[in-house]
Amino acid sequence: MNETCLRARQGLETGAAEDREVRAHLAGCTSCRAHASLLEVLGSLAPGEASEETVTRIVTALPPAPWQRRRLATWLPLAAGLALAVIGLVLSGGIPAPSVMSSLPVAAGGVLGWIVSSVLDTLAAARGGTDAARAMVTTGGFSLLLWLAAAAVGGSWAVVALIGRSRSGRRS
Repeated sequence: MNETCLRARQGLETGAAEDREVRAHLAGCTSCRAHASLLEVLGSLAPGEASEETVTRIVTALPPAPWQRRRLATWLPLAAGLALAVIGLVLSGGIPAPSVMSSLPVAAGGVLGWIVSSVLDTLAAARGGTDAARAMVTTGGFSLLLWLAAAAVGGSWAVVALIGRSRSGRRS
């Protein structure tokens, strides 16, 4: 098959069969005429209408998709989180009063500010030298930095595991 045949077949497949060059090539090339007749036969075929019973039978015979198969391990983190939330509500005496709920953002901001200031103090002490770092370790301020590092490593590990799991196609 030469380049002229390729252009003629591309013309046939894109609908340019009325082109003068394509018609002239078809007059002299038997393989391209066979290709054209095959395209005509394929173009005349149309899918039939499927009955509802046939569609239902085929769909029910298909296996469930991987994302539809839920395992117990998939639901365990959600169940554990809900159980801990319920236990926390029971231990605190139920849902907090509106006055307590309104003070939660202020308290959360205070805790966040304390964490940030502790981390910055720990980093400044670590940059200050070994004596400052030893003092930070003895007072226990360094443990917060270690805890944050462990949380970052654990969170990163979880994200990498989820990304690797989605790339391998094992969604559950």
